[in-house]
Amino acid sequence: MPSPWYSVYVPRPAASVCLYCLPCAGGDATMFRAWAERLPPSIELRAIRLPGRHAWHPEPVFTDCGAAADRLAVGLGPELRPPYVLFGHSMGALLAHQLVRAVERRGLAPPALFVSAAWLVEGIPLERLPDPAAPDDRFVDRLRRLGGVPPEVLADPEVLAFTLPVLRADYRLCRTYAYRPGQPQLGVPVRAMGGVVDSVTPVGEMESWRHHTSRFLGVRRFQGDHFFIREHADAVVDALAEDVAAVTSDGCVP
Repeated sequence: MPSPWYSVYVPRPAASVCLYCLPCAGGDATMFRAWAERLPPSIELRAIRLPGRHAWHPEPVFTDCGAAADRLAVGLGPELRPPYVLFGHSMGALLAHQLVRAVERRGLAPPALFVSAAWLVEGIPLERLPDPAAPDDRFVDRLRRLGGVPPEVLADPEVLAFTLPVLRADYRLCRTYAYRPGQPQLGVPVRAMGGVVDSVTPVGEMESWRHHTSRFLGVRRFQGDHFFIREHADAVVDALAEDVAAVTSDGCVP
């Protein structure tokens, strides 16, 4: 029976690795659809379905990052068979990081690799993000300047009315994250990814991940801004495949 928690666009029952991808604020599982075909046959992509999007999931939209991670750990727990990899972009990386912590607390199998794209473990300063409490015109203007929502969505009142509640909930979720200094380092390899002209999570700041894991694989830099994973999807997928192969081929981290 298919899981309500993820979509598999290209089923690969013989794949040796499952790659779980979590979307950014306002995003959904479909943002990873095109990736599935490009990945090698050894990797099956499982795009996470967050609640509240397109009626794909019966649960209400997440608004708290800790509660969301715990719910994901419960829902995905039976599926997390090693080796598997967690990838998240922006809010999705926040959730993936919290999911790694939740998996560790519950004694579940850890991922072979966690990839944080465009999210800082210290959190993103609030002034860099849209304010979910702002009036519609100011909120939409900030979204437009950030560049994460397709212009055609912002220009269509009906589509926008459907999308805004999810976006507001997602940015409320982002504000529930509180960095706690002194937490133990992650026990899994971490790869950071960033866009060279990203003003939300500057790629130079992504280097701080090295202080939060015992196995930091470095920062991969891509052309583009905060949404480089859309603008340069082929390069991102190729890099992901390379990293997955490196950490799973012989159990060693380069």
